Amino acid sequence: PGEGGQIPALLEGLAECAVDVDRIAYVWSSHIHLHHVQGVPELLKKLPKAKFLVHPRGAPHVMEPNRLVEQSRMLFGDKCYGPFEAIPKDKVIATEDGQIIDLGGKKLQILHTPGHAPHHHNLFDLQTRALFSGDIAMLSLNQARAHYDVRPPLFDLDKFLESVHRLQALKPTIMLSFRHGGVSHDPAQTLRWVEEDHLIIERICRDGMKQKRSYKQIVQDVEDYTIWVGSRPEGSMAGGVETSPGMLYGMIAYVKKTDPSIELPADASPKMRPDL
Repeated sequence: PGEGGQIPALLEGLAECAVDVDRIAYVWSSHIHLHHVQGVPELLKKLPKAKFLVHPRGAPHVMEPNRLVEQSRMLFGDKCYGPFEAIPKDKVIATEDGQIIDLGGKKLQILHTPGHAPHHHNLFDLQTRALFSGDIAMLSLNQARAHYDVRPPLFDLDKFLESVHRLQALKPTIMLSFRHGGVSHDPAQTLRWVEEDHLIIERICRDGMKQKRSYKQIVQDVEDYTIWVGSRPEGSMAGGVETSPGMLYGMIAYVKKTDPSIELPADASPKMRPDL
């Protein structure tokens, strides 16, 4: 569903496809980071019968969003997102891992996939074997190699890789990441790249911290790697959020959490604290 400003275009697209809004039963988002869900309250008002499918870790925060908004502003700044209106309890469905959403012949399976965030889940079409990858594999338009987002302070590499392996085992035929506009027709290869890139980025961060390199230097090292392998996003995303100063907050916090003896970079932001 994205941000609030995207909702009018989404509704316009439904109208162009002659989809009656009364037929829509569910709204789904891979997780509750605000750039994925800020528009949900507005969208639900336009879809009278729809309910929001959300990971159980995220459900309390969309019904009582003060903490969600506060932490999002702390990480991204006050001007990034507008207000987030609480979603009524009767409009929220907390998903179960493995749950089947039956749309009358079309069956979608919910898969809980933490790592990028504790409240991340995926959708898998059991008929076509299409996988909606969310931020496990963020696919840029016309680019098979996924780019990464390790900014969230609760990023957990171990859980992330477990989630990647779970998705690999599904052997999807196609993988879609609508939030970031991309598609992979070779999900097996793309997911291998996802695993490889995250392991290398973790090693760059860990080695840089051991060598007492500055955060700015570590960011440059990671950016050099992503440009070299071609996973840096193209077009409107290039030079954007993925290359912003906060691009490695979560990975730096993960390294510190797994090895407290390693010092944070001297120019590290308090936002990289692993307890946030």
